Amino acid sequence: MNKLTRRGLVAALALGTALWQAPAFAAWPEKPIKLIWPYAAGGLGYNLTRVITDGLTERLGQPVVIDVKPGAGGTLGAAQLKLAPPDGYTLMMGTIAPLALAPGLYGASLPYDPVKDFEPIVMTYAGPNVVVVNAKSPIKSFADLVAYAKANPGKLAYGTAGNGSTFQLTAGLFSHLTRGEMVNVPFKGGSAAFMSLLAGDVDVVFGDASSLTHVEAGKLRALAVLSPERVSFAPDIPTTRELGMPEVMLESWYGIVAPAGTPKAIVDRINKETAAILATARVQELVRTMRTQTARETSSEHFRKTIASEVARWRPVIEQAGIKPN
Repeated sequence: MNKLTRRGLVAALALGTALWQAPAFAAWPEKPIKLIWPYAAGGLGYNLTRVITDGLTERLGQPVVIDVKPGAGGTLGAAQLKLAPPDGYTLMMGTIAPLALAPGLYGASLPYDPVKDFEPIVMTYAGPNVVVVNAKSPIKSFADLVAYAKANPGKLAYGTAGNGSTFQLTAGLFSHLTRGEMVNVPFKGGSAAFMSLLAGDVDVVFGDASSLTHVEAGKLRALAVLSPERVSFAPDIPTTRELGMPEVMLESWYGIVAPAGTPKAIVDRINKETAAILATARVQELVRTMRTQTARETSSEHFRKTIASEVARWRPVIEQAGIKPN
C-alpha cells in the first residue's frame, strides 16, 4: 500500500468515525434525564432545582426529573452519580457540601473525589446563610449568642440539614471558636431544622436564607448573615465579619455536575440551556422571592475552578476545628 493510499484510508476512517459519533451527540437527549437531588424533598434547594428541571424539560424536549437521594450531607447521592454512565442521562444538582466540604469532613472514607470523578457543567445559584433563633429566645443578638455559648458550654443545641451539611459546618466552626461545645441535632433537610427551631426544640440554626420568610413573619430572629457583605434583600442584618467573627463566613452555592467522561458536546448543551433559563426575567424574579440569587458566572471552567478552590480552602479549616460529620 503506497503512502497516498494509506493516507486516504486513514482520512476515510477518521471521517467515518466522526460521522458515526455526530448523530449520537446530535440526537441527545432521546429519553428522560434524571437530576439527582442529594437531600430530602422540599426546602429552598429542592425548589430551586425544580426551576431548572422545569426549564430543561421545556428546552430539551425530554422530561428532566428530580431523583431524590438524601443522606450523609449529600454524599450518598454524589456517590451514586459517580457510578452512573457518563452519557448525559444522569446528572446531579450538587451543592457546596458534597462537592467542596465533604473531603475535609469525611477524609479517606469519602467514596468519590469531587475534582476527579465529576464533570462540572454549570453553577446555578449562590446565596447567603443566616444565623437565626426563635423569636421568643432570650438571645437578642449575635453578641448574646457568643456570650451564652462561651458561658454555657454544651447547653446550646443547633439544628442542621443533616450531618455534613453547611448548617453543621458553620455551626460547628462557631462552636469551636467559642468553645461552646454546642450539640448537633441533625435532620433530613433544612426545612425540618427550621420547623424544630420554630417549635423550640433546638436553640439556633446556621441555615440558608429560606429562614428569612419566618423572620419576616415574626417567628424567627436573624442575628447575622454569613456573607462578606450585607445582602440586598435583608440589608438590616449585619455580617459575621462586621460582628468580629469573619472565620464563620460561608455562602451556599449550587451547580449541575455529571459523571467524569461525559462528552463535551452534552456538557456544553446543558450549560447553554441552563444559563439561558437562569437569565430569563421570570426566573430572576422567582429567585429573588426565594431570597437567593443566580450564579454570577455560569461557565463550566469557572465551576471547575470553584470546586477545586473551595476544597482547598475548607479542608484545613475543617481538620483544624475538628469538625466531624456526626
